[in-house]
Formats: sequence, C-alpha cells, structure tokens
Amino acid sequence: MQHASPQRPTCPGCGEPIGTYERLWRFAPDVGGEQTSWLRLGPRDATMETLWHEGCAETLGVDGG
Repeated sequence: MQHASPQRPTCPGCGEPIGTYERLWRFAPDVGGEQTSWLRLGPRDATMETLWHEGCAETLGVDGG
C-alpha cells in the first residue's frame, strides 16, 4: 500500500509547489514577512498565511519580500 505524501502548498507567484529545501518567504498577520524554509516552519494556518518561493516574492516585489 502506498501512503500519500503530504500536499505541499503552492507559491502564489508561479503556482509551483514549495520544495522541502527551498528558501521561502512566509507572510502571516502575526509576523508580517519572514524568510524561512519548509523545514523550519512550525504549525501553520493556511487560511491566514501564504508561502512564496524566495525568488518569486522578490522578483514580483511582494511587500516584505
């Protein structure tokens, strides 16, 4: 039997899934914007935050990225 891998969030900038080791920007009301990685994220509330690839946030000029 195969187990489904946890679904990765997609970057709003490019629509691609966020990779495990990729650097990213997390935008949430409690922190604003912060650079982090998937491995450093704690509990998440996907209704209150977005995760962006670092390059997408910086290229598109996302406020805080």
